Amino acid sequence: MIRLDVTKPLRDYDLEVCLEIGQRETLALVGPTGCGKTTVLRIIAGLERPEQGVVMIDGTHVVDVGSGTWVTPQQRRVGMVFQDYALFPHLSVLRNVEFGARARSLPRGQARTAALEALAAVGLDQLADVRATELSGGQQQRVSLARALASGPRALLLDEPMSALDASTRREVRAELRRFLEGISCPAIVVTHDVVDALTLGDRVCVMHEGKVVQMGDRADLLSRPRSPFVAEFLGVNLISGEAATTGEGTEVTCGDLKLLSADAAQGPVQVTFSPWDVVLSRTRPEGSARNVLHATVSGITHMGGRSRIALNGGVSIVAEITYGAHEELGLGLGDVVYAAIKAAAIHVY
Repeated sequence: MIRLDVTKPLRDYDLEVCLEIGQRETLALVGPTGCGKTTVLRIIAGLERPEQGVVMIDGTHVVDVGSGTWVTPQQRRVGMVFQDYALFPHLSVLRNVEFGARARSLPRGQARTAALEALAAVGLDQLADVRATELSGGQQQRVSLARALASGPRALLLDEPMSALDASTRREVRAELRRFLEGISCPAIVVTHDVVDALTLGDRVCVMHEGKVVQMGDRADLLSRPRSPFVAEFLGVNLISGEAATTGEGTEVTCGDLKLLSADAAQGPVQVTFSPWDVVLSRTRPEGSARNVLHATVSGITHMGGRSRIALNGGVSIVAEITYGAHEELGLGLGDVVYAAIKAAAIHVY
C-alpha cells in the first residue's frame, strides 16, 4: 500500500495531494502538462522532498516531515520506469535488468537469476543477450519494466511509460502493459497525460489540475459523473447543467432551450453527461420519434487520426466525435448547420 499526504510549492501553484493506493491496485494519475503528476512520483521515490506531509510504503514511513523521517531512495525499494526508459545502450538486455537486481545488493549469481525471472515475466528471456539499442520501442519498455521488477519493489512507479511510442505500437503495448500490471503484487502508479492510457491502465483514475486532485474514481464513474467542466472537457465527455422533471416517458431535463430525455431517474437541478461518440450527426432532421435532437451550428473541427471531433453550438455547446469517413460523407465545415441526435440510454443524469 502507498499512502501520501503532502504539500510542496511549485512554480505557479502549490502541490497539495492526498492519495492511498491499495496493495494490488494500479492508480493512473492523469492531467495536463505541469499539473504536478510527475512531482508526486518523484516525492514517493525520494527524488524530491515535500515541504510538509508524510509518505508511507507498505506500512512504513519513508517521509515524515514533522518528525524528520527521511528514507533514502535506495532504501525505499521503489521500482521506477522512466519516460525514456533510461537503458544503458552499451549493455545487453540481461545486464540492464541485472542492474535493477544489484540495486538491492544481491550477489551476482542471485542478481542474474532475478534478472532472468523478470525477463521471463515480460516475455523477453529469449532476447537476454541482445543489446538494448537493437530493440523496438515496445521491447525497450518491457526491459525497463523487467529492471524495475528485478529490484524487488514494494511499489512500482511509471512516468509517461508510452509517450515515446508511435500510435500503432502504443495500442499494442497498452494492452500488454495492462496485463502486466494485473499480474504484479505491489501497488503501481502510472503517470500520463493521455486519457485513453489512464482509463485503460488504471483500476482507478485520478485527475489532477494545478497541483490538486479534482476527481478520482473508476472509469465508469469519471465518464458518467464528471464533477466539473474541466474534468468533463479533459476526459472528452459532454457536461451540461439543467433542471430535471419526471414524465411518463422518463426524466426530462431542460437545458436552456434544449430538452433532453434520459432513462435515469432524477429531479431538480442536475448535471447531464453523454459521450461525444454517442452523438449522431445528419444534414436533415432524423426521421421517426427521435426526442433528443439539437439543431446546431458547427463551431469547431479537430482531426484525430481516423476520427473528427465536431464542436456544435445550438443554444448549448456540445461535442460530437465521428469517423473521418462520416465527416467526409457529410461534408462538414465551419458554420454548417446540422442535426445532432443522442439516444436517451446514452444520456446520464446526476
